[in-house]
Amino acid sequence: MNFENYVKDANTWTNKLCNYLGIEDENKANRIFRAVLHAIRDRIPTAEAIHLGAQLPILWKGVYYDGFHMHSPVRIRHEDEWLEFIRTKDAFADKADFPTLDHAYYAFQDVMKFLRDHISEGQYDQIAQALHSEITVPMA
Repeated sequence: MNFENYVKDANTWTNKLCNYLGIEDENKANRIFRAVLHAIRDRIPTAEAIHLGAQLPILWKGVYYDGFHMHSPVRIRHEDEWLEFIRTKDAFADKADFPTLDHAYYAFQDVMKFLRDHISEGQYDQIAQALHSEITVPMA
């Protein structure tokens, strides 16, 4: 096991993610990514959540699975409800990361674009389909 490589992979993703989000603050980018990943994880069926987790770098897998349990997907039908759900996954939402629903919307869009470019196309499509049709998801 080469922990330095795991850290390098996680840092590479963080640096790329900062570019997608248009921010320089790596801590903020990591919080946003975590919040969106946890929202997606809890919204999609368990099998899909596990498949997504398998495509993440090892350190991000740990973040992704933190607090994970077998579940029925959270029922969310409207985009505003989805954006509020994302905000609940981040303790800093009101103050720094998602002060408004617009901030949550653009962060979700940017994270989805990042995922589209960093996981398999099939997995991305399955995630996009698992979200309700009223939730705007960038398509490949």
